[in-house]
Amino acid sequence: MPSSRIFYKWFYDNIHSHYYNLLMKWCFFPFGGEYNLRSKLLSEIYFNKDDKILDMCCGTGNTTFVIAEKINNNTLIKGINLSDGQIRIANKNNHYSNVEFKVMDATKTIYLNEEFDKIIIPHALHEMNRNIRIMILKETMRILKKGGTIIILEMDNPPNIFMRVLIGFLWFYWLPFNFETPTRRDMLKHGLIEELKEAGFINISKTNMFKGVFQIVQGYK
Repeated sequence: MPSSRIFYKWFYDNIHSHYYNLLMKWCFFPFGGEYNLRSKLLSEIYFNKDDKILDMCCGTGNTTFVIAEKINNNTLIKGINLSDGQIRIANKNNHYSNVEFKVMDATKTIYLNEEFDKIIIPHALHEMNRNIRIMILKETMRILKKGGTIIILEMDNPPNIFMRVLIGFLWFYWLPFNFETPTRRDMLKHGLIEELKEAGFINISKTNMFKGVFQIVQGYK
């Protein structure tokens, strides 16, 4: 594992995981709260009752739990994340019998080829450099079934300059040691649509939400 990812994992395991949920409440407060935001973004996604679903880079599982409520059946939903600390919190907060969390590297999962119908990546790719993003998208392509869907929930660059300044302040873009700033800019520069194409996905679409602050990008295998 490259030294940058070792530090990333150490930081999330030992520091970030302890205040991650509190930080999400702060960041998503202007959009009606974290639960409301995640629910609103997922309202654009249709799930079949028998879909095999993977929440890749699931963090502390908050999007996974919203998916479980949205589907409301016994379909097994799996969530994976590189950080032991975040998965520990996800398991602690997991009250769903059909939700399962594991520590796993999203660039090289243990899953079989064409195992999942839908894979969702919520608010994670902006934290990674381009090489890692492409590796994850190619791994997603491998484990998705033919005709399966990748769903990416991410931040975007709103066209309104006032909104950009406000979001930059609320999300601490101004901090000189914010390690997400260069990777976020790089993700927006290259564009998720182009990176999905590079990974082999087709019929890619993008939906802007909350005045362009967030984007939902979907592609098919």
